[in-house]
Amino acid sequence: MRLRKYLPADFYLLNSWMTSAELLFQFAGTAWTFPLDENQIHQYQVTFPERQFYIGCDELDNPFAFGEIIVGDINSPRLGRLLVGESVSRGKGLGLIFVNMLIEECRTKIDTRIIYLYVFHDNFRAIRCYQKAGFKFIPDKSITFTHNDRDQIALLMKYSFLDSK
Repeated sequence: MRLRKYLPADFYLLNSWMTSAELLFQFAGTAWTFPLDENQIHQYQVTFPERQFYIGCDELDNPFAFGEIIVGDINSPRLGRLLVGESVSRGKGLGLIFVNMLIEECRTKIDTRIIYLYVFHDNFRAIRCYQKAGFKFIPDKSITFTHNDRDQIALLMKYSFLDSK
């Protein structure tokens, strides 16, 4: 398994993985709208050039996940927009492998002792994955998004290299 930087040619993959407006919201919050298009990704990258998208690839170099390392923002570095692409690939441990690869990327490329991420309070599979990777909730730290006239709470989690195995 390996991590590589996202390329514009990867958009077709990301777009094929975004099968609904709900999934896109869970994945990207209010930053992007469904249906996803290349211009949204391009504008985001122009607006936030210090943020880096990554693709997780399996042993045969087939892409299986997308994620972002956010720097230069509050609670950074932070992992964001984490997704195991194909729905049939979810729930098989690939998310944990991908998150661990992103943690290692932060360890080697960024001078930090802590990594953050936000997760929606009702995304139980993702929460279990992040906890297995060593992330812990930060009490009383959350962001509320409104989506489809409903409030969605994103909880802040923290990974500490000092606490890691």
